[in-house]
Amino acid sequence: MKSLTFKIEHGDWNAEIQLPDNITLDYLAHVIIDAVGFDMDHCFGFYDNLKEPYQSNQEYTLFADIGEEANANDPGVENTLVESVFKPKKTMLFLFDYGDDWKFLVTCTGELEAKPFKRPKLLATSGTIPGLRGIVAATTR
Repeated sequence: MKSLTFKIEHGDWNAEIQLPDNITLDYLAHVIIDAVGFDMDHCFGFYDNLKEPYQSNQEYTLFADIGEEANANDPGVENTLVESVFKPKKTMLFLFDYGDDWKFLVTCTGELEAKPFKRPKLLATSGTIPGLRGIVAATTR
């Protein structure tokens, strides 16, 4: 069995995770949102254009899976395997909550042979968790 390692970044916060390579992009999204302590209560997508996501050549969104307006070439996230999108050194933008535009850089940092495992492994984190910035700012006003 293979696994993929990822670096997830937002501002000064980052996390390193290891996941089985046969999970979906939907599962990866849940892992990212869980790592920052958000509720999974908004739509999201993965985009290959890191600066202008809506001008991406590759996009994978929840919109395509739930029947909302999506590009015709958007295969969605629920059935798209991470291994079909990410290879080592590939970076995509993960956009969560199209109102607040939470943007995370997601970089595949490696591929490893691994004993079978089901849950993601959080290898390391550093910096200020993104959601805490707003809480700290609100309590200091």
